[in-house]
Amino acid sequence: MSKIKRSVRSVAATFCVSALLFLICAAFDSEISAASAASAGSSPDDRHPPREREPFVQGELGERIRAYLNAVEERGFSGSIIAARDGRVVAALGAGCADLERTTPNTPATLFEIASVTKPLTATAVIRLAQDGHIELDDPIRVHLPGVPRDCFDITIEHLLRHTSGIPGSNSQGGGSDFGAVLPLFLRGGPQHEPGTHFEYWNQGYAILTEVIHRASGTSYTDYSRKMVFEPAGMTLTRFTGDDPPDGAIVAVGRCSLGPPRSALDHPYGSYGFQYRGMGGIVTNVWDLWRFDRALREHTIINADLTKRMFTSGPGNDGLGWRIANKPGRTVYSHTGRVRGFNADMRRYADEDAFIAVLANGDRVPSFEIAGSIETILFGDDPMNHSPLGRLSREQSDALVGAYRDGRGNVLTISDDTILIRGVMRWAGNFPDTNAVLGLNDAGEITLDDRSGVEIPITITARDAKSNAATQLSILGQSYERVSD
Repeated sequence: MSKIKRSVRSVAATFCVSALLFLICAAFDSEISAASAASAGSSPDDRHPPREREPFVQGELGERIRAYLNAVEERGFSGSIIAARDGRVVAALGAGCADLERTTPNTPATLFEIASVTKPLTATAVIRLAQDGHIELDDPIRVHLPGVPRDCFDITIEHLLRHTSGIPGSNSQGGGSDFGAVLPLFLRGGPQHEPGTHFEYWNQGYAILTEVIHRASGTSYTDYSRKMVFEPAGMTLTRFTGDDPPDGAIVAVGRCSLGPPRSALDHPYGSYGFQYRGMGGIVTNVWDLWRFDRALREHTIINADLTKRMFTSGPGNDGLGWRIANKPGRTVYSHTGRVRGFNADMRRYADEDAFIAVLANGDRVPSFEIAGSIETILFGDDPMNHSPLGRLSREQSDALVGAYRDGRGNVLTISDDTILIRGVMRWAGNFPDTNAVLGLNDAGEITLDDRSGVEIPITITARDAKSNAATQLSILGQSYERVSD
């Protein structure tokens, strides 16, 4: 198993550790029915639809997305989604419940914490600061911040935005509201690579950026974001953890395996200090994220030249606050996030004027999986277009679905969302999850493909005599036993 772990760690260093990469998988053997009930409401012609709590569906695409969401709701997905194509929303829907008692359904207006999806909004605030002449993105951070050690003098604001400062991602200790106390911890040891040459995802760089905003603007990061990002975009319900809820708003309570339940407005780490500030902590809904997308497209917050710079790829295929992926036929600008109780996925498609946001208050079905499947529906993709693997048969996929654990505590979860078959490996220890496709390689072997060139054969070594379901798998010689539900 050490071989597979080394492969995954190498891939994760090349691709963004932050993003839980969704990967195209197999088995869509029947069409999604479009025979669901008539949609509520009419097509919104602007950014302010009249009844945002109501489910909204438009056309065949919307109906297919609704049918898909109904299917994954039965699997345990709880959250809200929005999907748009050609500048128009085709679906805005809720699934599951916002409360622990399961009496309050999620709606498209429900508020969720979005974790690291906060970063594109923080980046937008920094870029607006540059547009207004308070900073230059090429400024070394020492120009704006006292106490930067000499070995970090070459780190610029843009390096922090792109995760190319050279500071290792493991420099994550420190928190609270005293910036002078946390800065030496964040920058301890200095860059391990020449700034601007190497991508390594580093949350604390965004905490440092909030102090740049504070010192350059003369106001707090949260107040500046409200005034210069949320308000111009029309994000009237968007808040930060620790804020009071908007009048009459539904605020989701998150449930997950990372700890006890929490409200979206509760601090996941005790306070909104530098342990989380700027890197996470925004609380919003799918409609407000759609408004944010519209504001970026219409240059309501930042001008066209700076928008272009934001979405220009650098080392690691990251823009300023965004992951950039060039897929067959389109470019995707995205970010994902995960924190106790909540996970989120936001995707923009500038050429197609399309947008997807998935916000979840549970982790039984991760948001990146939902977003990937909605993307497949939205663009009419063949789910296997992005994978060299062939499709599993229905018998094979039915036999594999479930969770499997090896002797070291690594857990492989295989799921079927009615469109795609996905595998998620959660490693014991401090390693990022590996998200992969399941399909058949050229030799007809069941294989995991993480779209990085690493393909891992899977062998079913034992089955249940009655159901024929796999009870034991072999992966590179390591045995995985099925975990009971």
